[in-house]
Amino acid sequence: MIKIKNSMLAGLFFGLFFGTCQAFSHGINSAIISAPISGLLFGLYIHLFGNSKAVKRQTQIETKDGESIIHSGGANHLKNREAVGGKLYLLTDKLQFKSHLFNFQNHELTIHIDQIKDVTFYKTFGLVQNGLAISLKDGRKENFAVSGRQEWKTEIEKLEAITNN
Repeated sequence: MIKIKNSMLAGLFFGLFFGTCQAFSHGINSAIISAPISGLLFGLYIHLFGNSKAVKRQTQIETKDGESIIHSGGANHLKNREAVGGKLYLLTDKLQFKSHLFNFQNHELTIHIDQIKDVTFYKTFGLVQNGLAISLKDGRKENFAVSGRQEWKTEIEKLEAITNN
């Protein structure tokens, strides 16, 4: 579920970007009117899209008997220069990502906890502090943009400690 705060931030950034473009192409008067309206509409759209029944249904996973979901939330998996939208799940033995169908690169990704070497942070686009980098023992690195990255890291590291003992 996309929180209203994140939707408002997305709308704010979109409005600022759109307003700047409008100011250069159509003048400041046009930008003053169109930027707040476009930012508000964009934020509303993001909120409604992220909380839609279709997205929830498309990103739902099936758990096996005895498996429980420890943590979950909306996420983007950065794959081949696309931020693939979907949902990230932390289960007792794995991290699982499932994309929604509104992407070019629809996919599922499963990372078993015992495959994880390290969990670190990075800034998405060098600006936004929501990046979660999962380094794997085979040398691969999977990057996600998540809300509450510290909580994700803490929960993954708790499971790593249990799995490695």
